[in-house]
Amino acid sequence: MAMTRNALSGMEPRYAFAYGAIFLAMGTFLPYFPVWLESRGLSAYEIGLLYGLSGAVRVFTMPSIAYFSDRAGAPVKTLRLLTAVTVVANMIYLVTDSFWPILAVMMVMTVFGPPIMPMTDALAMRDSAAGKLVYGRARAWGSVAFIVANLSVGAALGSMGPDLVVWVIIFAGILNCAAYYLLRDDDETDPAEVSGVGRVDLASVARLVRSPVFIAFAVAAAGVQATHAVYYAFGTLHWQSLGINDSVIGALWAWAVMVEVVLLWKAGPIVARYTPAALIAIGGGAAILRWTVMAFDPPFWTLPVLQCLHALTFGMAHLGVMQFLVRAVPPHLASTAQSTYAALAGGIIMAGATVLSGQLYAETGGTAYLAMTALAVLACGAAFWGARNWNGERIDG
Repeated sequence: MAMTRNALSGMEPRYAFAYGAIFLAMGTFLPYFPVWLESRGLSAYEIGLLYGLSGAVRVFTMPSIAYFSDRAGAPVKTLRLLTAVTVVANMIYLVTDSFWPILAVMMVMTVFGPPIMPMTDALAMRDSAAGKLVYGRARAWGSVAFIVANLSVGAALGSMGPDLVVWVIIFAGILNCAAYYLLRDDDETDPAEVSGVGRVDLASVARLVRSPVFIAFAVAAAGVQATHAVYYAFGTLHWQSLGINDSVIGALWAWAVMVEVVLLWKAGPIVARYTPAALIAIGGGAAILRWTVMAFDPPFWTLPVLQCLHALTFGMAHLGVMQFLVRAVPPHLASTAQSTYAALAGGIIMAGATVLSGQLYAETGGTAYLAMTALAVLACGAAFWGARNWNGERIDG
């Protein structure tokens, strides 16, 4: 469908704002929340356990919330509610000071926070397929916000203290609430775009998630994303242990995402040339290289080079699974499918990888990255299987 200038000027900035708010929080949470947890006296094992439990719980909560949102045909209203609850929950972090209270707040966040991203992706991919925005360009602004968070929080962390991490996440949550009030209300949506409302039932969901092709692609992409477990949970702490200061660490995180931004901005020709399975496999191959080298604490000058691979280990694999989902999943199951995949990526597989990384990092330090290499090999195998068994048609939902 031809894309008009009016459509781009209307919808694309709105999604860009939503992604910017989401990734302002993520760009603070991923590298620096472990620093805040450590400031509260938590051990490496407890940090890994927190992340692992959160990942395990979201396996059930993410698809459930998305399913009810799909069935009601009210994704925007649902997103407004989810973001409001997360702002309140993040405020409560500020009065916690030990493992159990932090775990309680994180469980609330695990229920209401993780569905936000995949449900936003589902809306954006729907509107992208309708010619109302370029998904990669809108999503790239999220990566820009991620960079801003990396650099600004890293630079200010030493002088302002670890609580800065939580305050920035709260601010991002408020922006996120505002972003979903800028999107069209569900009542204003063209009925043709939500033609599956009322037809979503547990049987159709079950047929989708039991499909061997869906499972293969979800496991492949989730496996590649889960290879970031050591990097996300302990990358900053490990670099600190090697004597790298916070500002430089923030710059390293930001550099990785800057390269990812370039990939997303130029994604159109890439996704047109390569199949979804090939995109995921490229990400998996890059993960094998990246984490194998990282396991041996390479010289500092190699780190910016290795960080460039983030465009592939994260960006390429993400593009691959997004293209698979939009091509293979019936539109009325979009949020459910996105959230089911995200539950795998941030749930079962990521939870297992994170708990394992906590144990391995406590015992072996940076050598724990080798476990991520092994996971990348398995993910590549799942991608190749998916490529051989998917004919490009929609999965019956």
